[in-house]
Amino acid sequence: MACRAACSLAVQYHLSPIMVETDCQSLVYAIESEGEETSSLGRIIEDINFSLGMLVGYSLRHVYREANMAAHNLAKLALHSSFNLSWSGLVPPVIRSFVVSHCTL
Repeated sequence: MACRAACSLAVQYHLSPIMVETDCQSLVYAIESEGEETSSLGRIIEDINFSLGMLVGYSLRHVYREANMAAHNLAKLALHSSFNLSWSGLVPPVIRSFVVSHCTL
C-alpha cells in the first residue's frame, strides 16, 4: 500500500526519475514480472505499474529493512497516526538523521 501511494504521489507531483526501495522482495518480483498478476494484491500491483509507467524514469530495488530505516520509521509513524501525512520540500524530523546519513554515503 505504501509503495502504491508513493508512486501515485510521484506522478501527481511530477517527480521523476524516482528511486523505489522496499524491504519486500516479493513486491519487487511482482512489479517486475511480465505476466498478469493473479494474487490478492493484483490490483495494487497494477496500480503501481500504471503509475511507474507514467514516469520518465524510475529504479526499483529490494533493500533489507536495516538499510531502509527512513521508510521503516515512517511506517511506524503511520501506524500511530489517524491522519494522512505528506511532506513537501522538507525532510520530516522523524527521518532527518537517516536521510542525511544516506545522502552522504
